[in-house]
Amino acid sequence: MKKIKFALVVLAGLALTSCSDDLGPENGPNGLTGEAIGFGPGFRAVTRASYGADAATLLGNKFIVFGEKGATDGTGMMTVFDNYGVEWQLNTAGTTESNTNDWEYVGKPFPESSPLYDATATQTIKYWDYSTGMYRFAAYSTGTATATTGTPAAGQVKVTAIDGDNWTTLAYKLSGTEADLAKCFISDMVRVPKNKYNQVVQLEFRSLAAKVRMAIYETVPGYAVKDVKFYSDNTTSIADGTNETNATLFSSQAFYTGGEYTVYFPALGDGTDQADQAHVAIGATGTTQSNTRTFGGLQYSAGYLGTDLTHATYAGSDYTTVLPNKDGSPLELRVDYTLESLDGSHETITVHGARAFVPQIYTQWLPNYAYTYVFKISDNTNGWTSIDTGDPVGLFPITFDAVVTSTVENTQATITTVATPSITTYQVNHDPKTENEYTAAKGDIYVRVIDEGTVKADLNTTGKSKLYTLGSEGNEADVMAALNIGTVSGTTVTGRNGLSLTEATINNAITSIPRADGNTITVDAGSAASFTPTASTTYAYVYLVDDTKAATAHWTAVQYASAPADWGTAGLYALNPDGTGTPGAFDPDTVYYTKYTDQNNVYAVKVIKIQ
Repeated sequence: MKKIKFALVVLAGLALTSCSDDLGPENGPNGLTGEAIGFGPGFRAVTRASYGADAATLLGNKFIVFGEKGATDGTGMMTVFDNYGVEWQLNTAGTTESNTNDWEYVGKPFPESSPLYDATATQTIKYWDYSTGMYRFAAYSTGTATATTGTPAAGQVKVTAIDGDNWTTLAYKLSGTEADLAKCFISDMVRVPKNKYNQVVQLEFRSLAAKVRMAIYETVPGYAVKDVKFYSDNTTSIADGTNETNATLFSSQAFYTGGEYTVYFPALGDGTDQADQAHVAIGATGTTQSNTRTFGGLQYSAGYLGTDLTHATYAGSDYTTVLPNKDGSPLELRVDYTLESLDGSHETITVHGARAFVPQIYTQWLPNYAYTYVFKISDNTNGWTSIDTGDPVGLFPITFDAVVTSTVENTQATITTVATPSITTYQVNHDPKTENEYTAAKGDIYVRVIDEGTVKADLNTTGKSKLYTLGSEGNEADVMAALNIGTVSGTTVTGRNGLSLTEATINNAITSIPRADGNTITVDAGSAASFTPTASTTYAYVYLVDDTKAATAHWTAVQYASAPADWGTAGLYALNPDGTGTPGAFDPDTVYYTKYTDQNNVYAVKVIKIQ
């Protein structure tokens, strides 16, 4: 009779991935050779993982496992390991038939959370049953925190028994403070088919917590940015200002700082790649919250922000640990900062109250993921250069870019342009650390517009959401100027500033956005758009905010080398700057005045460059 043996890996790279290929054969106590069991389809190799003693240290030298056996289709399941405790003992592999990797469960006391707990009883050996078609296992560890079944004190996590009859809604619970829950690890479901019996059951654990960091860079022409100061709310007056140097994000909703997490397997048995993935959700019991999250001071280079995405200035020295939030909440950044002229004059301008929003769908923090939010300051600002909010906003409306990345092979990165309203663009697998722009080969780009935390739902209204290709280089301000003061010929707008914009194809009625983990985000029709980019092309996404203002005419001096095609049309050309004086025959040596009409429309614009 062959005994069930355990091996495990603790994922330290914060990714839902497998590294079973890194483990070679294990020699069992009876001279039999078994290979470590990996996860099923849909998982990729991680870049970093912990094994052996390193894994044991992270797990606090123990974990709790539930195992059951039954038919291959999951019917007729019978409990085998009813919340057994498995303990690490260095250099004990091979000393018993149940211990091949220094992990032992036989003779150990039952955990207090086990239904089989008895202060005088110990756990017994288990054997493979070849009359069954499949075993499945799930496990968790409280790491260096102590497991308890009572009210948790500091350093403790309250646990409940894993319930094999209730996988899809409530397998087990973990509750405690943020600091203690962050020490916990969970495993996905491991299925063992009959042809893999008598091999080590390899359990891969991943952190219950997520990690978040943030950074800022700037692209303001002619200026460097320094002395960024952060607000912790949107109610503080810019006249009062802020002196907070620790990078801060805040939300009208809350960040979890403690509570009770339910672990469950909602897709169990549906046949998809995600069928055996563990999900977590926080309940109402004992929940504690905070509306702000700080990330440490900005790590300036010579006192100034970096000037491109791959050289962004990060806050703090590392990621900040956070508890999962599967629902997410809109995040807001609000800052003051100082512009210093690069012309040698050292002239400075202080911008007050500039802000950016990250939409809720990109703040759904999952266990074992690492997220990075990068914000870009450009010459398109929604801050004030005075402390009187009655003064005009701007240099121009300010633009921020927000980037979200995970540590799995498929990164999740968003770019949010914030000029009230904000525009968020996203492409699956975009890597902001190595790619300064989007790449056409990585497929569609997705767009959302958010105004003061509210997602705009009218993108599918005619004329509201448009995409253009740019005929030459131009920034957001150039695009807005061309749209307001320009001529239209078919699908092309030619601005008074010489920039040409040609309408491109965009889908304004999509209802789903793919996520980096293979799942999709469902959205309402009209609340998102997508387009397929072409390589080496610059696009401008344009959202029409307001077109109700009256148009105004301007007469501008222009000297033409040859007569324009519409020369002689009444009301378009004049001899005087006030529009008077009808010109006669065209003379290339004469300065004429040309009529341009400013539509005075308000747009939100994001320039998008494709490699």
